[in-house]
Amino acid sequence: MSSKSSSKADPSSYLHAKTLKRSLEKDLETENIEIVEINISLGSKPGDNYTSTIYRVEVKYNQGNGKDKTTSLIVKSFPVSRAQLEIEELGFIDKEVNVYNEILPRLQELVGAEILAPRCYDIFIEPHRNIVFQDMKTLGFICADREAGLDELHLKFALKKIAKFHATSMELLKRDPTIKENYQRGLFNEKTVNSALFHAIFTTTFQLGSKMLMEMPGYERFSAKLMKACDNLGEITLKAVDSNPGKDVVVFNHGDLWVNNFLFKYNEDSKPIDVVFIDYQGSFCGSLGIDLNYLFASSAQLDLLKNKMELIGKYYYPTCVETLKAFNFELIPSIYDVIEQVKQREMYSLICLFGILPLISMDKEESKTNSLAQFANKEITEKKTLVGMSSKRFVESMKYTLVDMEETLDDALTPY
Repeated sequence: MSSKSSSKADPSSYLHAKTLKRSLEKDLETENIEIVEINISLGSKPGDNYTSTIYRVEVKYNQGNGKDKTTSLIVKSFPVSRAQLEIEELGFIDKEVNVYNEILPRLQELVGAEILAPRCYDIFIEPHRNIVFQDMKTLGFICADREAGLDELHLKFALKKIAKFHATSMELLKRDPTIKENYQRGLFNEKTVNSALFHAIFTTTFQLGSKMLMEMPGYERFSAKLMKACDNLGEITLKAVDSNPGKDVVVFNHGDLWVNNFLFKYNEDSKPIDVVFIDYQGSFCGSLGIDLNYLFASSAQLDLLKNKMELIGKYYYPTCVETLKAFNFELIPSIYDVIEQVKQREMYSLICLFGILPLISMDKEESKTNSLAQFANKEITEKKTLVGMSSKRFVESMKYTLVDMEETLDDALTPY
């Protein structure tokens, strides 16, 4: 058996036949496989993944009938580094493993044939953490254009799929309420908002945004508001995601709905026909408004951001209701309930706009060197963030959002 790698950091020392055989047997739902050859290449573009390295592993195998066949797997690898250890300590990697092992299989069973996410085949921890997944590219799923953001057709499929995901999770939470106890916090909790990483990225972007607005005619008044938000950002962020018992429409949130975490399937005319979600490090139980605000702030093109509520009513809500009715779910939220959930969490949209969109708005060349380790460095973070914040997409989205949500921002700042 031979093994080849086309990446600079050679992973073939641990992605070998012994570690991959079990995953392959799960993929093919068979046993007695002999691995003949392994070819390893990068499974994503440089700079597209901050917390891990993605490998595509093509495997030539034989089932004892003399005929070699080829398939592929995806391996999400978490190499040890100082920045990576912080992610480990924050619990994001353990959470993703648990979601793939405990939650997604149960959601998939309830949904039936429609695919929600890639299957997780195996997890091994030597020489560091690795998760082996189904390669969705073999089923025709690929990434959309990060820089451009989602147009209405792409957003339609994203909204319909997240609606099905949310509604199915409501049924699962009804059947097993203990899930809420184990998934109370997402990307933001008491630990993360006090972490060096949070301050390096989110605090920095709010500071830079405040400086930009000072020099922007007609928007100067937002500069001081943004600095006040920056001074209290941890507390404001926690308030934006805190549960509101008795008022929240509680779902299992994906928690990190930006365009790189979507894989779309296209027809022969290059039009999207389906989507699945990947990366579940930020998942938690909470208001459906959190996922929806994150999705629009991070990934929707500006004209769609301006019509957020209409699009939620057009694409998200009907699928949500249809799915809940199929489960004979009793307490189906009204469209008013859903819109109110989104409105109540709009401060989260503003936080995501400044914290996430600058990184997404970077051009492909600049983003090639993006990594978690770099964003732990304040000087590098400022330099890179300014590149994203100078993009037309970010500037126009910022202008619109600040004016549209000025009252929301003022309310959030009232205690300070």
